[in-house]
Amino acid sequence: MADMLTIGSLASGAYKKAIEVTSHNVANVGTAGYHRQRAEIVSNNPQINGTGFLGGGAQVQTVNRIYADYLQNQLIASNATNQRYDQQFKLSKQVEGIVASNDQGVQQFMQRFYDAMQNLSNDPTTNTNRRLLLDESGNLESHISNLASILKDTQQQTNKQIEDTVTSINQQLDTIYTINKQVERALSSGSQPPNDLLDRREKAIKDLSTYIDIKPYRQKNGRVDIHTANGRLPLISDNTLTKLVAKRSDFPNESRTEVFMNISGESKKISDFIHGGQLGGVLDFRKNMLDKAQNELGVTLNGIVASTNWQHYQGWDLNGNAGDNFFAPLATNAMKNIHNTGAEDGTNIKVSFDPNFASANPQPPYLPPSSQPATYGAKQTDFKNALTEIGHFTAREYELKYRAGTNDFAFYDHQTGQPVLDNTGAQITVVNGAQANVEGLKFDFRNTSALSDGDSFIVKPHQDILQQFKKTLQDPNKIATRGQSPVDTNNNGSLLDEVPAAAAYGDNVNMANMASLASKKLLYSDTAGNPSETLLGGYSKMSVNVGLYVSGTDIQRQAQTNVLQQVTNRIESLSGVNLDEEAANLLKYQQAYQASAQIIQTAQKMFTTMMGALRG
Repeated sequence: MADMLTIGSLASGAYKKAIEVTSHNVANVGTAGYHRQRAEIVSNNPQINGTGFLGGGAQVQTVNRIYADYLQNQLIASNATNQRYDQQFKLSKQVEGIVASNDQGVQQFMQRFYDAMQNLSNDPTTNTNRRLLLDESGNLESHISNLASILKDTQQQTNKQIEDTVTSINQQLDTIYTINKQVERALSSGSQPPNDLLDRREKAIKDLSTYIDIKPYRQKNGRVDIHTANGRLPLISDNTLTKLVAKRSDFPNESRTEVFMNISGESKKISDFIHGGQLGGVLDFRKNMLDKAQNELGVTLNGIVASTNWQHYQGWDLNGNAGDNFFAPLATNAMKNIHNTGAEDGTNIKVSFDPNFASANPQPPYLPPSSQPATYGAKQTDFKNALTEIGHFTAREYELKYRAGTNDFAFYDHQTGQPVLDNTGAQITVVNGAQANVEGLKFDFRNTSALSDGDSFIVKPHQDILQQFKKTLQDPNKIATRGQSPVDTNNNGSLLDEVPAAAAYGDNVNMANMASLASKKLLYSDTAGNPSETLLGGYSKMSVNVGLYVSGTDIQRQAQTNVLQQVTNRIESLSGVNLDEEAANLLKYQQAYQASAQIIQTAQKMFTTMMGALRG
């Protein structure tokens, strides 16, 4: 009866283990990342005697996790994508709210500014209308300053969010790295897989995908390698942990936090390679919405400043003096890369709006009046050139790379890294020591210090104007309402050959021309050189692009939320704990355990009876 007792003992042990596994499932029904476990009960090897094969009972061979790699990989990928769009949506809605709350105000103040010009043109000698124009220009300045300040604060908040997210990523990498070692030790010392430890690791991997896009690679020894950037950059590989670093960019003066990683012993910026998780969402938002909004707003402001100033230069004030700057003109410089080895720090690379620097004519503002061009025609030509260059303004940031072999600077788009091309399709370059108009702006390299091959600099002229936008004209009597004198001194039917001179007191021609700038297309010229947007339209373009980014992100967010829910449901259906099913299993295993106990009791009784018979 020893075989029967053994069978009963093995069976009771097997079903006791099955009840424990089932109880463990029930206990973890609410545990995040838990995969249902199942005791695999198998028949023991049969015994052979003279009558044939006799069963050897059953035992628990192993406790399996109900788990599918392909579903877990789908969960990680969809979670990273969903978190990206969710983060983008939250941040972009914040900026949309900022723009929307200021949108009507900016539009109104811009319109009121030009309406004040129109009122002054109707009565150019009244002091009240002159003061009203200065007041409205001050109101516009204040409102733009408020919007620019909020956008700048948002940039700083984004920097902080990148730093915090990188900290969370590194913490999760530490957790996965530690569990990797524990799993490897457990598998090398026993045959039973450490299921709960594996679940903890899978949850840590999923939590990591909340912050960054990753690809897990499961190894035969139980270790999981983790890569990011579509599998190109290893975070955990061959038991080596590589953490991310959030620090200032290679251009420290731009106050911009980037993500770096140690690659082959060198710190490399990888911000542009991260596309998923909350970090990917923050980086995409900053690059494709926040930076873009600031640059597009800057194009409009540079357009307002340049067009207003240049039209003002065409006139004369109440005292007969030439028009001075109405707004502070753009004046900025470059920022150097920390890896530069030359002496130039960027401050000698000047950027301004100076469209006729190569002209022999005097440059505005024309103070004193004797500094006027020789003829009114030459003055008008310079003005038309200025309007043409305003149309070339492009909402971008520039990276300039010095090439010692050709002693010049090659121009690149700082955001995309692509070369900036001229209208022939060739990359724009400017010889060191020279100056040139590039996309409407003058880049001046005449006073640079010593340079080394490969030195690079960045310039953000359309973001810099956000901080520089300021009314400089304070005296109402200096508003240049008067136009060119209509007197044709040589009676040839043209004023173009006349010496620049003020029209009579009370003339309104120049102020009427300034007011007309509101409806004149000045910005974003097409390939034929025809501007496509007014100044008000330029601002609206920025506002519309913000709205389009938000709506596009929201569509993606909703789609990815549905995908994530579907994958989660599939995993829950396969690996989740079903309490009804577990209750049925408990009942089944309990009955089997009781039956196994009966086998043992029967064997004991038979053994007792047999021993009694032998004694009798």
